[in-house]
Amino acid sequence: MSNATTDHPEASTQIAYARRTTIAWATVAAFLAKLILGLCTYGTNDVYTYQRFGAWSSYFGAELYSIAPDLNHPPSMLHFLRFLIWTSQEVHLPFAFCLRFCGMLADIGTILLLCRIFAARLTDRAVYIAVLLIALAPTSIMISGFHGNTDPIMIFLVLLACWLVAGRERIWAAGIVFGLAFCVKITPVVVGPVLLLALPDFRKRLMFLSAALAVVLVAWSPYLFQQPVAVFHQVFGYKSSYGLWGLSWIFRELANAWPASAWVNRAFSRLGSSAVMLAILGLSVWMYRMKRKPSVYAQIGMVFLFFFTFTSGFAVQYLAWLTPWLVELGVVPVACFMLTTSVFLLVVYNYWNLGMPWYMAIAYPWSPHQYFQVICWLSVVVLTVIAWYRIRRADGSVNNAAVRSLRELGYLLLRISTPVRFGMAMVGIGIFLIYPAYRHMKRDTFTVRPTYAADDVLYEQADEYHNLATELDQRGRTREADAVQNEATDMLTRGKAISEELIRLHPIRGSVRTPEEYVDASLEDYNRGNFTQCVFDATESLQLRPGMPAAWNNISLCNSELGNWDAAVSAAIEALRIEPESDVVKANLDWALAEQKRASGASR
Repeated sequence: MSNATTDHPEASTQIAYARRTTIAWATVAAFLAKLILGLCTYGTNDVYTYQRFGAWSSYFGAELYSIAPDLNHPPSMLHFLRFLIWTSQEVHLPFAFCLRFCGMLADIGTILLLCRIFAARLTDRAVYIAVLLIALAPTSIMISGFHGNTDPIMIFLVLLACWLVAGRERIWAAGIVFGLAFCVKITPVVVGPVLLLALPDFRKRLMFLSAALAVVLVAWSPYLFQQPVAVFHQVFGYKSSYGLWGLSWIFRELANAWPASAWVNRAFSRLGSSAVMLAILGLSVWMYRMKRKPSVYAQIGMVFLFFFTFTSGFAVQYLAWLTPWLVELGVVPVACFMLTTSVFLLVVYNYWNLGMPWYMAIAYPWSPHQYFQVICWLSVVVLTVIAWYRIRRADGSVNNAAVRSLRELGYLLLRISTPVRFGMAMVGIGIFLIYPAYRHMKRDTFTVRPTYAADDVLYEQADEYHNLATELDQRGRTREADAVQNEATDMLTRGKAISEELIRLHPIRGSVRTPEEYVDASLEDYNRGNFTQCVFDATESLQLRPGMPAAWNNISLCNSELGNWDAAVSAAIEALRIEPESDVVKANLDWALAEQKRASGASR
């Protein structure tokens, strides 16, 4: 292949054209798969959270940052969400589809950019296959086609800023694009140092920053100026879920198994994010000062890989951040990453949907499926080591002994015939990934399919609109509150009609409860003082979905009321293990421990 590239330019051009065509068809196939998912499903509960923010912002404006404690998005997103709500009404397509369609288009843009960035290297078989794998990645299909979030949009804009800085030196355009990425999520701050240091002088860095800042100030207006403290507190004070990924999961499990190490877990929970950001800054400066600087693309990829290796916070849709930056790391490592992330996401989304077919997923900590998280994280660690090795080798600072060891390992593997290597890989994948995933997904399948249908979506939306009406009424905006409550009532009516039709088609739907319905019932039992039934209903919910912290918390509360302090403490500890950041559970555990100690002292 290398001879054809060097000695026969026409053949090389034909090969590149054929490969671009293949990548284009792969991108179209992936887009169609996302389109079908987007049209046939609702997505996760992130979707109605976004819709709630968009709807509420039209009534409360900047005050929403003081009302909604879970609003951690930049103010620019409120403009975008209101635009999407308007668009969905104009084109008569659901908001859920419109939100995800933006991510689908962003994925196409990402592949086009990768083809531009690596245009001269598509004749390299490893680069071609890596781009092809990224175009077909099930990870992107599930996140963009099903999940319902803005991560694919943000990462496309970061990649575009990278291309503008490295390949074009269009400083103003790069700054504008980077500012737009910052308007979607504040995540691009981690690659800001790389982009700034990639510019040759102070003047161009100032141009880049000025353009980005101007975009942010305009897009965040007027909310930023109306409620600056609330906006900064909510947006920059946000922390992702702790204890569900990588080191944070390891430290949390160590603290549970070995209480003497709990201080490490507490320290990482409090300081981990700041430590990782400082380390990324140091990493960016170190790469900038190398004799042979890596490409801007490689540097940003290294930063994201470092982030995912050491981060304390995580959500599954974040995996979309990594996918575009892996082209240069080799076919086998990239394929392993695609496989592990795809299986991990498949198992988690199936758990949230309680089986196929998927429609609406309710996100919970994936505690019963941490095996797949560990394998996925380890694949990221491997990619991080490979990226680090490539950068160090380019600088000529790799230890020769380490190089010889890696080469010897490669030669040893090459001595095994291709069919044998392929067979060994298939057996390993089947044993360690496919079969465990099948068992987990079979266990998570609920009696009714889909578990959550269009009626559940309308009930959730009706509840949100009822809460909005209540907020408006408390502020004396009675006319608006009545109008919103009428919308909520209409949603409930339509939801009940859909429920009745579903029960008519599948009578079993009327006789079974979902895990959420069992938890709601247990809370009603608690309010009525029927504590024994409360424990029973909460336990039933855990039979269907083992990782529900609310169910364990209800069991703890009811056992406390019954005087079963040991059971109350055990349940609270389990709830805290699943959701370690919950202040409510912490307070219940402290109270149960105090009462347990008092009861123990009284018995003596």
